[in-house]
Amino acid sequence: MKYLFFAAAILGILPMTVFLICDRRMIRLSVLGLILPQLAFDGTAINFFSHEAYRGTSRGLEVSLVYIMAAVLLLAFTILRGQRKLCPDWGSRIYILYFLLCVPSLLNAANILFGVFELWKMAMIHLVFMAAYYYLEFNDGDIDIIIYGLTAMVVVNFLDVLIQYVYGVYRARGVFPHPNSMAMYMEIAGILLFSRIFNNREGRLTVLFFFVFLMAAVAIVRTFSRGAIFCFPLGLVLTVLCSLWGGLSVGKTRWLLLLLPLALAGTIIFMPKIIDRFKKAPKASADTRRSLAVAAVRMIQDKPWIGVGINNWGIKINPPYPYGKHRRDNWSTWSNSDSIKDGIVETIYLLVGAECGLPCLFVLLCWFGYYWLSSIRLMKLLRRTRFFYIPAGTFGALTAVFMQSALEWVLKQQINFIFLVTVFAIVSFLNKHYEELIAMEEKAAAADAPVETPPPAPAKPPKLDDLPAV
Repeated sequence: MKYLFFAAAILGILPMTVFLICDRRMIRLSVLGLILPQLAFDGTAINFFSHEAYRGTSRGLEVSLVYIMAAVLLLAFTILRGQRKLCPDWGSRIYILYFLLCVPSLLNAANILFGVFELWKMAMIHLVFMAAYYYLEFNDGDIDIIIYGLTAMVVVNFLDVLIQYVYGVYRARGVFPHPNSMAMYMEIAGILLFSRIFNNREGRLTVLFFFVFLMAAVAIVRTFSRGAIFCFPLGLVLTVLCSLWGGLSVGKTRWLLLLLPLALAGTIIFMPKIIDRFKKAPKASADTRRSLAVAAVRMIQDKPWIGVGINNWGIKINPPYPYGKHRRDNWSTWSNSDSIKDGIVETIYLLVGAECGLPCLFVLLCWFGYYWLSSIRLMKLLRRTRFFYIPAGTFGALTAVFMQSALEWVLKQQINFIFLVTVFAIVSFLNKHYEELIAMEEKAAAADAPVETPPPAPAKPPKLDDLPAV
């Protein structure tokens, strides 16, 4: 069935591309294919050479409907506009360098196929980035359709969280594979929506986004993710400060007066369970985090340049490799027959450094830093435009996510990785085309401005030659 599905998908790419070329209005709706399939990611993807029991960041050569739609869009843009660049900005060039630096780690991999799983995922993620970026170029910066898709994502996920609450699920995960995955996704979505309602006045649409923001916030709290509970408010505070720097208005003051009591009420309602979550967190969990971090440092010390092998953590943390020896007294006699039982180190930075080496970790930080610094630059450039909410929101959201990634590795999961590069694509487009967007907005404002009718000219006195003869 996998191969039948894959064959049908591949054979469907060309007809879908022809359809988009013949009816270009459908291209806008097709972009939702990069977002909405994430609601059922496992149900809209197939895994070749699958190893579902493996404790790693990738478990097969996964082909998702998201990747297929990205390929369709890129093919359509290539036919309509000509050949598209593999790296449209400096951030994507840094990402390609990061990808290339991951490849040598296969030399130390105990299982090369597992490493290929992760490299395949990274290649598909770049496909999504290109599709999102070139769509924005094709459709003159139509960011709204991505925001609408994100809104639908948050609403459907919230309904799933409510169902899980009714069934007594303690840590909700919604449509995501893990509660921490949902927490990080809703963190970015919630902060972006908050930035939009705080900075733009859009009438009923603002009210809709406000309620969707509340849904994202409640979903985060219901995960009881300690990292998200700490980082989400921090991201919101940074976004508020950036928005106030963009200019204080009556509308922003009203939102502050409304949100402060809501935040206080939410804190009072959820604080007992949050405190309980921190107090009753098992000591074994903290010990495991520390011991896995020690193992990661040992891997880095042993293989500092190319690491122990991309996506090979789940193998190297177990016997016969010595990196996790401090975790068990019976290490020499302990057997591991079914491919890995120990978990992954709970920080993406130590994980990348251990699997791929310190140079690769440095480039990853440069990749993250490029878009984080770009959001700071864009706040100044777009300060007086309706697009200002994007850099203000991404600055707060990326700060929160990068901090949370020091505590959790879920950013490497496909669904979060896809959303992250979509946000990067938006930042990249604004960074490259901000002048055109400002000119377009000024032209639209001038066209909407009322035309002033000049006052009638005063009547001229008659000349002597024009007077009637007496």
